[in-house]
Amino acid sequence: MPVKKWIHINDSVGDPWILPIWSVVNDAESKGKSKTISKEIKSRLGISISTRLDMLPRILNRINKEVYDVYKAVEIHNSDHIFTLKKEGYAFDIDENLKFNLLIDLDSLLFELNSVCELMTNLIFELYTHAGKNIDKKKVGFIIKKVIEESGESSDWFINLDTHRNFFMHEGAPYIAADVTNGPDNYDLLIIKENIMNFDDLSKFIKLSEINSIIQGFLYSKQLIQMHLINLYRELP
Repeated sequence: MPVKKWIHINDSVGDPWILPIWSVVNDAESKGKSKTISKEIKSRLGISISTRLDMLPRILNRINKEVYDVYKAVEIHNSDHIFTLKKEGYAFDIDENLKFNLLIDLDSLLFELNSVCELMTNLIFELYTHAGKNIDKKKVGFIIKKVIEESGESSDWFINLDTHRNFFMHEGAPYIAADVTNGPDNYDLLIIKENIMNFDDLSKFIKLSEINSIIQGFLYSKQLIQMHLINLYRELP
């Protein structure tokens, strides 16, 4: 049956990351330094980035609550539940909804982070073109890497994000375990790619603390990218 009546839900977004960029773009256009940017870029690409940036903190809030609940649950474990390199323990049961909601949100976080990075890459390419600086789209990644590393920071977080996101998207599902090595005040969550009996192979799992490092790397880098694009237009002749 064809759609003949519908209700649009308000699509306004609150993340301001894109606004200073549009400000310098509009200024360049008003001064005749560049042509008018297409509505397609502003209405589709710009809003898509803002929407995903608005989604990320909500996913993180859910994950933080779920991880806290997992840690509280495993506090009542006993010695029979402990796995070591020399001893196999018994799996610890937690609420099924908690477990699967956390898995869904971890999966979603990796996807959304990777997605917004790809959208920002597309934005850089489009704005370079709009500013009259034609570049090969394949080289945008090198531009981002240079911008990050010239600030004195590492861009390794993006490689780690891409690697783990691709695995969970195309090759397997996440499993979780609680790293209780350092006691209840220093639990860590292990996101595992397969059933493993030791953690010598770093490619087979990722710690929640490492995901936090990826998030911090992204948050720092997105400000650098924003300033890079602002300067791109400020420096137009």
